[in-house]
Amino acid sequence: MLHEKAVKKVEKALGIKVENWGTRWGCNYNGQVISWIASPNWQDPDKLEAHNWHVRRENDHSDSMVDYFAGYHVDNVTQLIRAVKVPEAKFPVGTLVRGKDNKRANRHGYANRTAIVLEGGNYMKLSFTDGHTGGNSSWVTYPERDFLGV
Repeated sequence: MLHEKAVKKVEKALGIKVENWGTRWGCNYNGQVISWIASPNWQDPDKLEAHNWHVRRENDHSDSMVDYFAGYHVDNVTQLIRAVKVPEAKFPVGTLVRGKDNKRANRHGYANRTAIVLEGGNYMKLSFTDGHTGGNSSWVTYPERDFLGV
C-alpha cells in the first residue's frame, strides 16, 4: 500500500497525526503504539510503500538480550486500525434481528429465527423470541454477519 494512503487512512480513522520516528512511521492511540516502515517502491523510487505493520502497548519495549519482542504484526492497515479501535457494533443493544438463510446459520439452527440483541459486537449475545436458546444462552454468541435487522 502506498505510504501516503496509509497515513490518510490512519489519520482519518483515529483522528490523530502520524509522526515520523526515524525508520518507522506511527502514532500513539489509547495506550497502544502502531507503526510501520515506509520504503521506496521498487518500480517507482519516488513513491514510498508502507509495510511491516506493528502494534504494541505504550510501555512495552523489545529486549534483544532476552529474545523478547514486544507486540505483534498484522497484515494490513485496516487490521492495524482495528487493533487499537474496535469498530462499532452493527446492531445496537435492543435491536430486533433475524438470522440469514445461509449454510452456517442453517447448520447452527438460527436461520430465519428472530432475536433481540442483548450484547453487541462482532459476536452478539441474543435472546430468541421463540424461547428456544439451544443450550446455556449466557455463553452462546452469534456472528453479527449472519443476521439482518428487522
